[in-house]
Amino acid sequence: MNKHINQEVCENCGKQIVDGLHNCCDFIAKNNNYTDEQDTIEAIPKSGKDLRDFRQAMSKAFLQTQISLEHMVYLDKKSWSESHELSKFIFGSADRQMLFWMFAIDPIGEGFSPKTAAQYLRRDRTSVSKELSTMHDLQLIYRNTKEGFQRYYLPSKKLTDSALWFAEYYVDVTLRVTEEPARDRFFKYREAEQSFFKDLNKRGRDAQ
Repeated sequence: MNKHINQEVCENCGKQIVDGLHNCCDFIAKNNNYTDEQDTIEAIPKSGKDLRDFRQAMSKAFLQTQISLEHMVYLDKKSWSESHELSKFIFGSADRQMLFWMFAIDPIGEGFSPKTAAQYLRRDRTSVSKELSTMHDLQLIYRNTKEGFQRYYLPSKKLTDSALWFAEYYVDVTLRVTEEPARDRFFKYREAEQSFFKDLNKRGRDAQ
């Protein structure tokens, strides 16, 4: 079935407007065609390509700040892992990192068993069980002694204190990189972009 296309005619140029797509009267055209040369706004896009190039340039500049952030975190984790047994275990893999963060959930209820931890992480139970044993040996977790929950583990104060420290570390290192204008600029642009298209999609749904 062919999609129905809504067509209108522009009152200014007489050209067809297809599904609201037309550019003779947008801000670019007005600035280019409907103002005297001395009144033209400078440093403004002159085409859709300019807008795409503008976004691409911001995105690429942001990427460089992200690389700086990842590099700093990588070097810190590498250094900690070479000096501390706890860090060596936690940062040994992405799976272990998430296992560590999982036990910092608050409230944690009766804790996690090998089965419930595997379900939460979407991993196989055997490998999770082995890593829970290692965490127990490192005194990061301890057995729940409550009746019916003896197979469950709870976080030690050592784990929750470490998780809080790492969380604050991430805040500090992120703020350090966010001071870069290119990073803050793209965050704000992306926020505006998301807000615009969210509203646009909502208006489209309401109109149906």
